[in-house]
Amino acid sequence: MVKIRVPATTANLGPGLDTLGMALSLYLTVEMTFSGQGTTIEFTGYGRDELMEKPEQNLVYKAACLVMQQAGLYERGLKLHIHNEIPVGKGLGSSASAIVAGIYAANRLLKKPFAEEQLLSWAVKMEGHADNIVPAVVGGLAIVMQRDEDVFYQQLEVPSELKTVLAVPEFVLATTQSRSVLPTQISLANTVSSLQRACFLIASLVNADYSQLAAAMHDPVFLAERKNLIPGFDRVLANALKAGALGAALSGAGPSVIALTLDKTDKIGEAMQESFAAAGISSEIFILRPSENGIKYLDEDGIAE
Repeated sequence: MVKIRVPATTANLGPGLDTLGMALSLYLTVEMTFSGQGTTIEFTGYGRDELMEKPEQNLVYKAACLVMQQAGLYERGLKLHIHNEIPVGKGLGSSASAIVAGIYAANRLLKKPFAEEQLLSWAVKMEGHADNIVPAVVGGLAIVMQRDEDVFYQQLEVPSELKTVLAVPEFVLATTQSRSVLPTQISLANTVSSLQRACFLIASLVNADYSQLAAAMHDPVFLAERKNLIPGFDRVLANALKAGALGAALSGAGPSVIALTLDKTDKIGEAMQESFAAAGISSEIFILRPSENGIKYLDEDGIAE
C-alpha cells in the first residue's frame, strides 16, 4: 500500500502566468493498493461530485492508469481512498494535485520503474502547464520553464513568517474559461511592466522585503479580462490591501483571491469575505502557510518516510 500527500498550489501570484507557483498547506491524501476485484474508489472531502467515485471519471485514477499502461499493466485493479481538502475549480491547483498523486503513487506502487523526470513530464503534459504541477511535487516557490516537452524549474524557499489568506467564492470557474479570455497580443509597455513585476516579486519573496509587494503582485497584462469573470474582484483586492495585506492577486485562474501577509489574517479574511458578499457572492476563508514540502509519502501511521 502506498499513501501519498500532495499540497494545493497557487499559481501566477499576479504577473507570473505559467511561470510561478507556490505550494500551500492544504492537502490531497491518497491511499493506493492493488485490488483483485476491479477498481474501487472511496472519496471524502471537497469535490466528491466533481472528481467522482467512478474510476473512468476520476483524475487520480486516470493519472495512475497512465503509469500502469506505460509499465505494461493494463488490467490491474486498484483500490483508492481519497481525502481532499482542496476546493475544486477554485484556482488552487486541485487538478494538478490529483494528477501528481495518481502518477507518483502508481510509480511507487510499481517499485519506481520510471525516473522522476519522466513522471514530471507526464504530469505536466496531462495538466497542460507546469506552474501548479512543479510546486505540488517539490514544494516552496517554483519558477518553471518549458522547452518543447522538457520541463525545468528552480525551487526557492518562502520566508517562514509569511502567511496566506484565501477567499474562495462559492462558484466554480473552469481554467479553460478563464484562459479563453486572455489576450493574444500584448503591448511592449505591458510586456516590460509584467517582466519587471515578476522579477521584482521573486526577489521580494526571497529577500523577505515586502515594501513593494503589492505593486509587484499586480498583473498589468491578463487581469483586466479575467477579473470580469469574478463579481466583486476589485473590491476584494482593494479591501484586502486596506486591511493590511502586503500584496494580493487572483489565485491561478481564479475565482479565488490570495493575499500575502505577516499578520492580521482574520481582519484581512473578514474584509475579503465581506467584499464578496457585497457583490452577492458567498465565500469561504482559508488561512494557510506556504508549504515547504511537496509530495510526502506516508506509512500506515501517517509518519513521513
